[in-house]
Amino acid sequence: MGYHIGLDFGTTNSIVSYWQDGKLEAFQYGGENGQKYVPSFIAYDDEFIEIGKSARTTATNHPEVPSYGNFKMDLPLDDQFSNRYDSNKTPQSVTTDYLRELLLSRENSYSFQAQQGPIAGLVVSVPEIWQRDISNRGRERLQTLIAQHLGLEEQLIQLVSEPVAAAAYYAWETQQRQQETQDPPFEGNVLVCDMGGGTFDVSLCRVYGENKVEVLYFDGQGDRGLDAAGVAFDRRCVRLAYQQKHGSSPDENSTEFLHLLQQFEAVKISGHDKYSKKIKNYLKSPQDLAEQILYSFNGYRLNHKQVQEAFQPIAEGIQRVMKRVTTWLKENNTTCDRLFLVGGFSQFLLVRNTILDSLGNHLNREQIERQFNLIESAFAISYGACLIANGLVQPSETYIHSLGITVQWVDGETIKISEKDIPLVQGGTYLDDLISVKFADIPPLASFQVNEPLQLTLWVDPKSRGTPLKLELKDTVKLPQASSEDKWRVGMRVNRSHIAYLVVESLCGRKRGEYELGNIIAQLFPSFVLFE
Repeated sequence: MGYHIGLDFGTTNSIVSYWQDGKLEAFQYGGENGQKYVPSFIAYDDEFIEIGKSARTTATNHPEVPSYGNFKMDLPLDDQFSNRYDSNKTPQSVTTDYLRELLLSRENSYSFQAQQGPIAGLVVSVPEIWQRDISNRGRERLQTLIAQHLGLEEQLIQLVSEPVAAAAYYAWETQQRQQETQDPPFEGNVLVCDMGGGTFDVSLCRVYGENKVEVLYFDGQGDRGLDAAGVAFDRRCVRLAYQQKHGSSPDENSTEFLHLLQQFEAVKISGHDKYSKKIKNYLKSPQDLAEQILYSFNGYRLNHKQVQEAFQPIAEGIQRVMKRVTTWLKENNTTCDRLFLVGGFSQFLLVRNTILDSLGNHLNREQIERQFNLIESAFAISYGACLIANGLVQPSETYIHSLGITVQWVDGETIKISEKDIPLVQGGTYLDDLISVKFADIPPLASFQVNEPLQLTLWVDPKSRGTPLKLELKDTVKLPQASSEDKWRVGMRVNRSHIAYLVVESLCGRKRGEYELGNIIAQLFPSFVLFE
C-alpha cells in the first residue's frame, strides 16, 4: 500500500498532492505550521541539508553556506553551476538532494514519507518545452535521477507536461462541480496557459467528460529559461529599484540582492489584490499615474512606469507565443472554448491582460475561467498530476518528432547499394501506440564480435517537418553475444514520459539492450535550441 502522488516540481516553488478519502489534498511540508508551497531552494550547512523556506532563511543570514535556487531550469544544461555559482555540484545532484528531502528522507521528519507514508506511485510535471525541444535533456535527466538516484524506478508512472496536468485537473474538477449542480457536463477545448517562475507554456486540450483529455496543440517559450516568467520579472524590478536608490547596478549574486528578492516577492504576493486594483487604475490613465508608487519594500520603491518596463520583455514573449496559437486556431478552424490560467505568475494582472489581448477575437472575455479561485489555480498542476497518478484522468498525448535508422539497401535488379531511411517512430502518433517496440522491417543484422560496436545511423526529424538530421552511432551500441550464430533486430519505443529508446534485440536468446536517445540526439545539435 501507499500513496499515489502528484509533484509539481516548480522553478520557484514545488507542491506535492495526494488522494485521500476521495479528495485531493496538498501536502504540508513542515507539519501543522508548514507550507503547501515549498520553495525550490536548498542549503548545505556542513552535513545538514535544508530545503524550502528554512533554507532561504539560512542563505540570507549565513551567506557562507552554499545554497541553490531555480535549479530546475539548469537540469537540461551541460555545465554545472558555473554561470551563477562557485560550486562543483551539478543541477542533477542538487535536484536529487532536494527531492529526497521533500519526498523520502527518513532523517527529515518533514518529508512526505515521514509524515504521510510510503509512495506507491508518482507523476511529476515538467515544462512543456522539455518535450517539444528535441535537444532538451531535462526529461531524461529528471527520469534518471528519480528512478536511479532516488530509487523510485518502479513508482515513477510518468513525467507529464505542466499544462497537460492542469488540463487534467480542470476536466475532473469541472465535471465534479457540474454533477453537484446537475448541469450538463462540459465538453470542449480548453486553452491552458501556465506562467510560473521560469517558463510560459500553453496547451490546447479537448475535454471529453471527466476521464479523458486529448492534447490538440502546445507551445511556449520555455527555451528562454529564467528570462521568460516570474523570476525574471522579480529580478528586473529589484534591479530597477536598486539602481534608482544607489545609482549603480547591484551584484545579483550577493546576499543583499537575494534578501531584497525575497522581500519583494513577499510584498508582491501578500498584497496581490491591492496591487491588482492599483494596476487597473493605472491602465485606465497611464500618463497621469505613471509616477505613482506601486511597490514599496525595505526602503526601495517602484512606480507603475518601472513595473511596466520590467514586464515588457515578458509581454513580448507572451505575444509571440499567442500569435502562434491564434495562427494555429485559424488554420485548423478550431475554437477556444475556455481559458484556464495556472501557475503563480499567471495571476498577475499584466500577464492576464496580455494573454487576453493576444487572443483577440478567438476568445470572449466571458470565457475566461473564473470559477477557480487563486489557490485552486496555483495547485492545478500538482492536483492534475495526482489525478493521473491515481488513474482518475487519462491524458492522451502524441509524440511530435519522427525517428528512425538509415541502412544500406541492395537494389535486386542493378545490384546497387544505397541508403534507405527506415521510420520507426512517426511524429503525431499517440504515446499509447509507441509503448511497445516497433522493429525495423529489414533482414536481421549479422552477428558481430563480443562488445564490438554495432554500426548504426540514426536520423531525427524535429517536429516532423521533413528535414531529418543524421548521426552515425560509432561507439554507442554495444551488446554481448548470446551465441556465435546470433542475429539482431533493431527498433524503437517511446515511454509515457516522451522519452525515446533505441532497442537492439537478439533473435536467438532474446537478449535486449536499450539506449536512451536523449544524449545521443543532443549530439546532432550545437546547443539548447528551440526549432521554430
